[in-house]
Amino acid sequence: MKVSVIVPVRDDPRVDDLLASVAAQQNAPPFEVLVALDGARREPRVPASLPAKLLRLPPKGPYPARNAAIREATGDLLLLTDSDCLCPPDWMATAVRFFEEEGIEAVQGASRASENSRLARLVQQEYDRYVESHARDGYRHFCNTRNFAIRTRIAREHPLPEDLPRGGDGVYGRLLEKAAVGLRYEPGWWIAHRHPTSRWDEGRRAFAQGRDGALWHRAIGTDLFGAPVPEAPARPRDWLLSCANGGFSRRLLAAALVPTATLLAALSAVLPGRAGAAAFSRFHRAAHLAGRLSAEARSTGA
Repeated sequence: MKVSVIVPVRDDPRVDDLLASVAAQQNAPPFEVLVALDGARREPRVPASLPAKLLRLPPKGPYPARNAAIREATGDLLLLTDSDCLCPPDWMATAVRFFEEEGIEAVQGASRASENSRLARLVQQEYDRYVESHARDGYRHFCNTRNFAIRTRIAREHPLPEDLPRGGDGVYGRLLEKAAVGLRYEPGWWIAHRHPTSRWDEGRRAFAQGRDGALWHRAIGTDLFGAPVPEAPARPRDWLLSCANGGFSRRLLAAALVPTATLLAALSAVLPGRAGAAAFSRFHRAAHLAGRLSAEARSTGA
């Protein structure tokens, strides 16, 4: 089985380390690496031993870049990852073993923090919480392309969504589910992810995730947030959303959440132990909700 590794990138120097980690794979099958340069001005440093091809593309976003690389791929299996990741030495060999079963069509892997700083542990905690939120659905539409494998023929039949430039991983998982493509979650197959190095960057990322989810909902009607679970305890998010019914109220609430998130971020940096972790979690959720509400306010009007 030949493997095609797909990496979209736009001027991120961390891609050099990613490519070095791919070159260091052990017991790997025959493989190629397609680096989709999404309007990039910087040339990645490619190890001499790495069978890589650089695809120079116009700046349309990572999903069109991935789809362009998928069309060029010659492998039977696609492994998708991102420029801010690092592959353990057995990453490729482990992935291939899953697809020795004929019925396996797509596999979602896990990701771990690449560093052991306090901030990295807190960010990873929030990511793990997000992953766990898919457990009640059996992870059947959980998709994150930082560590994702899919048979090439399936990916060509069902390309990644390109309606918006970013934030479409969750949409893709639901599209595959709708198309009856079996998606298996394998937490033991992991990749190292380099988390943001400041709370400011993490807040911006959380805000963008909330915004993108709302924009995808408006664009194609896919709800990435999920309805409240009847048997679960009420969440502050659900109460706030029930209070903000119109565009104007959503805009006001989004504006109020930004300084709230800033304060919580500051508290998470100074409070020790569980108190700091709780403040960080609330900061992350406030930033995410602010992004969602700001996008929903634009769609409903103020």
